Amino acid sequence: MTTTARTMQVVCALLACAAPALARAQGVDTVQTDTAADRLGLWARTSRASGLVLSSGKTYNRVEGLPVYIGPVFHDSVGAADLNASVMGIIRTADTFHWDSQNLGHRIAAEMRVGRGRGYALGVSSYDVMTPVEPWQLPDPDAALAAFFWHRDFRDYFNRHGAKATATFNMSTRSSFSADWSDERWSSPRERSVFTIFGNGKAWRANPVVDAGRFHLGVLRANIDTRNNQDNPSTGWLIVAEYERGSGRPTDLGPASPLARPIVTPQVTYGRGLVDVRRYNRLSPTTWVNARLVLGGWLNGDDLPLERRFSVGGVGTVPGLDFRKYEPGTVDVSQCSDGGQPPPGNPAQCERVALAQLEYRNELHSSLFDFLNARPIRLRGIGFTVQPTVVAFVDAGRGWLVGQPSGTLVYSSNSFPRFGTFRTDVGLGLDLGLIGIYVAKAVSSPDEPANVFLRVHRRF
Repeated sequence: MTTTARTMQVVCALLACAAPALARAQGVDTVQTDTAADRLGLWARTSRASGLVLSSGKTYNRVEGLPVYIGPVFHDSVGAADLNASVMGIIRTADTFHWDSQNLGHRIAAEMRVGRGRGYALGVSSYDVMTPVEPWQLPDPDAALAAFFWHRDFRDYFNRHGAKATATFNMSTRSSFSADWSDERWSSPRERSVFTIFGNGKAWRANPVVDAGRFHLGVLRANIDTRNNQDNPSTGWLIVAEYERGSGRPTDLGPASPLARPIVTPQVTYGRGLVDVRRYNRLSPTTWVNARLVLGGWLNGDDLPLERRFSVGGVGTVPGLDFRKYEPGTVDVSQCSDGGQPPPGNPAQCERVALAQLEYRNELHSSLFDFLNARPIRLRGIGFTVQPTVVAFVDAGRGWLVGQPSGTLVYSSNSFPRFGTFRTDVGLGLDLGLIGIYVAKAVSSPDEPANVFLRVHRRF
C-alpha cells in the first residue's frame, strides 16, 4: 500500500466513522436540523437540493474497509407528494481500492412520500451491498470505530444483491408500519486487507461462510417510538417488531455444527421474528432507570439460513463475555456450536435468542462542567457539551436451538431455557456524552477477566 493511499484511507475513515457518532452526542442547545431533509456527506452536510453527492456508508469493517458512495440525487414535490430518487455507485477501500466485484456495488432508490407526519410512502430499490448478519446488536459507529482503531470487528457480513419494493404507513413522525418484498441473491464475502490504526497488518477473524443462493423475502415491520429524544432519551418507549417470511434454494451451504443444522433440504422456507423493546424512565432530574428486552428467532418452517441466525456476547449484548470466544468442551449458549471445533469465524448459529439489559444512570454536576457547557464546542454547526453520567448495568442473555430437547442447548419450540443457564454480567461506566468508557465483569463465568471497552453511543 502506498503512503498516499494509506493517508487517504485514514482521512476518509476518520471523517466517515466519527461524524455520525459525534452528531449523536450533541447538547441540548444545539441548533436543530431536519434529519429527513439533511444528509451527512463525507466532506460536508448536503441539503435536499438535487445534485451530485459524495458520501460514506457510515461504517468501516474487515470486508469493505470504507464504502464510498457517489452519484446523483433528485428531490422534488408534486402536490402533497415528495419525490426522492438516487443512483449511487459504491467503491470500497479494501485492498487499496482494488477494482474487483467485491469492492464494487450500487444502491438505486426511488420513493414517493405523502405527509410530513401521518401519511404513507411507496418505494422501490436495487442494491448490491454488504449487510451485517446481526445489526441489532451494535450501532454502525461503534462497530466502525472498533474496527478502524483496534482491529476488532464485532460483526459478520454477507452480500445482498437484488431489488425490493416497500410500502410504509407513517402513524407519526417516528412511528410506522411497513411491508417489504424483495428478491435477492446472497453470497459470502471474504475478509480483506483493511487498514487499522493499531494492529495494522494482523490477520482478521475469518468472515464466516453463509448460505449462498437466491431468496425471496416478505417482511412486516412495526416501529413505535414515544421517546422524548431520539439520541438522548429520558422517557418513553421504543418498540421494534418484525416478521420475516423467506424462501429460497441455496446453491452453497456454509459450514455449521452438527446440532445446529441436522437436516439439509434443497428448498428452504422459514419464518423468523425479532422484537426489541426499550423503556426509558426518569426518576429525578438527574437519575434514570432504563431497560431493554430482545427476543428473536425461528417461528415456523425449515431451519434458518446461517445469515438469519442469532448469538449473544460481546460489547453490544453481554460485554463481560468476549465476542466469539471459543471454549472447548463447554456448552456454547452464545453461538450455539455443539462443543466441538466451530466453523471458521465461529459464526452465530442460534435459532432463538433472548437478551435483557438494565441500567441505572446518574448525571454528575459541578461548577466546572457548568462552566465548560456555557459555550458548547461547535464542529460543523453541531454543539457538543460535557455531560458526565455514571452508569451501572446488568445484562443476561443466551441463544438456543429448536428441535428434539437435548441438554441445555436444544429446546422444543414451545419451551424456554431456565434463567440459570443464561450468560450474565455486571458493569460500571462513565458516559461523557461524546464517548463513554465502561468495565464489565462476567458473573456466569467468574474466572473470566473483566473487559474494558469504549462506546460512542449510549448502550441502548
